[in-house]
Amino acid sequence: MYKIIQVDKIESQYLNQRIIEGLKKMNGRINSNNYEELFVALKDSSIEGFGISWTNSNHPTAKYIDFCSAIPIPQLMERLLKYSAPHNKVILSCWEDEIDKIEIAKESGFSVFRKTYIERYSIKYIINRLQATPIPHTGYSLREVLIDARLTEDLFHLLKHNYEQTHLANEAKDISWELWREKLLNDPDLDLSYIVVNDNQISAYMFLHKTEECHYEVGWMGKRRHVDILPGLLKKQLIDLEAEGIQTVEFEIDTTDYFAYEFCEILDLKSKKSWDSFLWKTNR
Repeated sequence: MYKIIQVDKIESQYLNQRIIEGLKKMNGRINSNNYEELFVALKDSSIEGFGISWTNSNHPTAKYIDFCSAIPIPQLMERLLKYSAPHNKVILSCWEDEIDKIEIAKESGFSVFRKTYIERYSIKYIINRLQATPIPHTGYSLREVLIDARLTEDLFHLLKHNYEQTHLANEAKDISWELWREKLLNDPDLDLSYIVVNDNQISAYMFLHKTEECHYEVGWMGKRRHVDILPGLLKKQLIDLEAEGIQTVEFEIDTTDYFAYEFCEILDLKSKKSWDSFLWKTNR
């Protein structure tokens, strides 16, 4: 029989050796006190499992959880789900091959609502796969667009709308387009992030972020529904990155983001391992 208790920290000397790796993944959150609840499952004096919950101000209706145990401990999940107010949903995310964790989640009533692929590619490889894709001729750098107040407002209105529409399962906090602008202009490459403008209106956007000396991440992307332009926009960016000596690029793509998921086939995502997110609703 396990005893589930709430704690402020986990005493590692009492930890079952089989869950040390799981604790390492959560140490940053625990050590910075960036959590709401922290539970341990005790058997005699040994910690056989732990569970943690936290919140995300950008998605205020959800409670987020994770857990780890030497063997499945259903009581740990029960405790994590016991108090979820004021949130109306609980979200758990893990790799698709964490079978034991997924089985416990499904037995508790969770169902998968999103798969996320985080992959790094050679720029040459993707350019080759986009060989027949035309490049748009109405592209501007993010720096150029930000000079125009009207286009800037149009860009961030569109970005805000697209983000909200691709996160309906876990709705985003409603904030102004000005706050979106402030939040998103911290680190994109202003010269290599490209915006397509047609008839004085933003048609598409794709942000790039430098994270290593010869490596970039593809960030925010989206378009207006009636245009088919994102592959060409990506091709233009990759050609320019290659000219700058950049060798690799990374994508983080959600199946719920229908703009980014247009690249599923080009990036061969179905052959890649996914980070799966599961949803439990309190009104079931």
